[in-house]
Amino acid sequence: MAASRTVLVIDDEEPIRRVVELKLRNAGYNVLTAEDGERGLRLIREHNPEVVISDVRMPRMGGKDLCAAINALKRDRPFLTILLTGSVLMDEEEWVKELDQTEWMEKPFSPAALLARVDRHFGIQRRASAAR
Repeated sequence: MAASRTVLVIDDEEPIRRVVELKLRNAGYNVLTAEDGERGLRLIREHNPEVVISDVRMPRMGGKDLCAAINALKRDRPFLTILLTGSVLMDEEEWVKELDQTEWMEKPFSPAALLARVDRHFGIQRRASAAR
């Protein structure tokens, strides 16, 4: 897999960042991590990841504010954003629908299902046992 397939994982919970990072690295992705939206936004601007996986509720800059900041960037350089949230509230579903190339997954989530979404974005198909 090409090293240019970069995924940024933004979550204030280190164990979640680590699990997602390991799952993606083991699948061959180049992975960057950030502990909050402010740092994540800097990394997006510096490294141009093709996929951003972000928690919704974080200190400093949460996922909603991060998405508002990056949505304009997607017009010049489209990329997928996957939002992770502990619960999907009605108002969250509505603002996510208004964003370009943005999906959400509810926590707890399956790392294999998250990898499958990233793979689908890149057009990669794996055998079912390889995705675990």
